[in-house]
Amino acid sequence: MASISSYTFTSPDNSRCHVHDHAHIILVLSKTFYVKFCGKEYHVTPRQIGFIPPGVCHQYGCSGQALTLNIPAEMIKSTDLMFLTDNCILEIDEKLEPLVSLIKEEIRQNPEGNDSIRYLFYYLYDKFVEHHRLPSLKYMEEHYADELSIAELAAMENYNVSYYTDWFKKKIGCIPSEYLKMVRMEKAQEILMTTRYRVIDVAMQVGYDNSSSFIRTFKSVTGLTPSQYRRQASEEKKRAEKAKQQREENL
Repeated sequence: MASISSYTFTSPDNSRCHVHDHAHIILVLSKTFYVKFCGKEYHVTPRQIGFIPPGVCHQYGCSGQALTLNIPAEMIKSTDLMFLTDNCILEIDEKLEPLVSLIKEEIRQNPEGNDSIRYLFYYLYDKFVEHHRLPSLKYMEEHYADELSIAELAAMENYNVSYYTDWFKKKIGCIPSEYLKMVRMEKAQEILMTTRYRVIDVAMQVGYDNSSSFIRTFKSVTGLTPSQYRRQASEEKKRAEKAKQQREENL
């Protein structure tokens, strides 16, 4: 199971551009944190939360102190990554203040990370995404099993179809149909890992009328058939549980 680590950053300058597989969540404790990536520079204050995406060359520094959370890439949905990268600063309003304070206190008490920090991150993640969510994206994520039309989605953003498709690709990094496919496949993976539903039942729950089309699409995205994916996920879960049991026995 993915775990979150953290550290307090105090260096005024980290000029070396570096890349790693995990993302960062930045909680500034004092003064200002700056970060550069994708040709842009951002300044994060104690009244803001910063996000640095995984796999992106970045450099940063802090004139005061900042709490940096290392977030495993698998904890961030691929469908969210593009607009989180473009909207990487979130203002801390009165509704977010208690959550941010709770995260800071939990990390202070458990700097190595635990389940509580992971759950708090997911709650914060939802708030971050919700703040920047486009109406048509939200609709696709809530109605992924329905038959959706581009015209219907374009109307939600007050655009015509041709402009909407180009605008969507610039915003998200793919066309609407590709985004919908990713949403459906992520939901399918979740269902396969947590239920024993037949493949055809999973297919119908995520908007496919037949299993052959679903299996073909699923394999093109994951490299595995749904049955292979479920088997692999089950084996990984067993290995993780066995490793956890061994660690507990060694304590």
